[in-house]
Amino acid sequence: MRNFVGAKSPPVTYKVSHREIARFNAAIRGELPPVESDPGGDDVVQLEANPLILRSFITAPFDPPFPEPFHDVLDGGSRFHFHRPVVAGDKITVVRQMTDVIEKAGRLGPMLFKISNVTYSDDNGDVVAKQESTSISYGRSAGETSW
Repeated sequence: MRNFVGAKSPPVTYKVSHREIARFNAAIRGELPPVESDPGGDDVVQLEANPLILRSFITAPFDPPFPEPFHDVLDGGSRFHFHRPVVAGDKITVVRQMTDVIEKAGRLGPMLFKISNVTYSDDNGDVVAKQESTSISYGRSAGETSW
């Protein structure tokens, strides 16, 4: 598993639409989506997304896949560094890089902490945001079932 440190996921690109931003902002902030104006008109407002919309941009799995040793997985938290807002019309490319794999003992037995950096870039290659995230797996073996 330590061989995965430094591995990068294949890039995935998302086109951010006005509608997606309006729906996400409404869900997060409780705001009603604004009416989309005519794209050719002078009153077009560049709609800015809530920065957490980036959490909805899923990275591709590593190729070859990470050999997950345990069945149960927790989100161990994330730290974001935002460089600029995401706006309607952006094309955001997402890549995950594994930066560390740490094994620890826990109350429920062995635990594996996977630390990775996710980079969100626009179509010019400029970084929009970076995310450091931790995933924790634990419990029974990935192939084991207990009912």
